Amino acid sequence: MSTLHSAAVDGYDSGVLDAPAAVLFDLDGVLIDSYRVWFQLLNAAAEHWHLPGIDEETFASSWGQGVEADRTSFYPDRSIAEIEAFYHAHFGDHLAHLVIPPGVEEVFSALAARSLPSAVITNTPNPLATELVERAGATPDLVLGGTDVPRAKPAPDLVRHAAKALAVDVTRCWVVGDSSFDRDAARAAGSAFVGIGIEGDRSLARLEEVAALLPS
Repeated sequence: MSTLHSAAVDGYDSGVLDAPAAVLFDLDGVLIDSYRVWFQLLNAAAEHWHLPGIDEETFASSWGQGVEADRTSFYPDRSIAEIEAFYHAHFGDHLAHLVIPPGVEEVFSALAARSLPSAVITNTPNPLATELVERAGATPDLVLGGTDVPRAKPAPDLVRHAAKALAVDVTRCWVVGDSSFDRDAARAAGSAFVGIGIEGDRSLARLEEVAALLPS
């Protein structure tokens, strides 16, 4: 049974969601704004390995993909382990570009007050994802990175794995994200999708609005 009571075309923007059993958050673009960090980091990796630079348009079209897709797109001669190691070692070199949006701590406080479990599900690999979650001030019960499951988003693996780990029905989860990767993963898993700046089962402009959606 879907968490969405839909009267909208394709099930989007009905504005009515069932109460969640758990809330699963994307990281980049939701709990942090690291777009410019990753643009600088991916180009630093390309320079380090004497590969062509990545222009703004190409980067924008790849935004949100996982490490395996980065390897295919930008670093075909490097292993997943090498790429992850470079990202983890050098992400901190570009933190001047990192922005934490308002409302992160408030949203997780609202979840705690309602005893609702939560997770961060991101294509960013662990342990870097865990470090960024802590930097954002988020306090989820679980952090899953893209290489913690066989397939990163847009596959549903992260959503399903998080629901299983939290011992909740995946169809009673909300996935909060900002990209088509997040939306496709939610839809494939049978979860409701709350879009931040993107069309969803419910669409919001800002993360802090999530707290108002939660049941009292």
